[in-house]
Amino acid sequence: MSQVVTSPRTGPLRGTLAHWRRVLARHYARLGPKSRQRRFMAALPDKSVRRIAERASPDIVLGVEAEGRVVGVLEVFRSGDDHAEIGISVEDAFQGHGYGHALFLDGLAEAEKIGVRTADLYFSCDNSGIRKLVAAAGGEVVSRGADCEAHIDIPRCAACHIRMPERPALPPPDSRTRTLDRATR
Repeated sequence: MSQVVTSPRTGPLRGTLAHWRRVLARHYARLGPKSRQRRFMAALPDKSVRRIAERASPDIVLGVEAEGRVVGVLEVFRSGDDHAEIGISVEDAFQGHGYGHALFLDGLAEAEKIGVRTADLYFSCDNSGIRKLVAAAGGEVVSRGADCEAHIDIPRCAACHIRMPERPALPPPDSRTRTLDRATR
């Protein structure tokens, strides 16, 4: 089992939307059935998670690396002037080591930088990790059967403003590709 020897380092993924989609596809493919259930609210087959990645158009993607690859991601999808939906997932072997916590706090801070004031997360109610993160952020969780919705008011979230120490962003995948920094668009 992999172990974290330093605090998890997150950073915005650089590169084109096409690069983001490739990273997401590889990451989603490495999620086990239970992690897929937690992220997508269904234990989707490989073909379905590939299709989700191919069509994804997030405004921000943060990643956390271990063993030379992205093992966790947080995606921010703006759905209005100051509102967004957030998706987060960490590969099975890296869960419980602080990767999700680092992604969550840094992701909310990045979302706030682009003007997002409120965020929603949709997740399986058995996902106690996300439930704890939302509670620490002062968010509200509403259960609907096996599914949950979380609502977070970012400016009122004290935990959201406690970022992990500044760290370098992940390097661009290819220096010949145009950097797509949708947060500044």
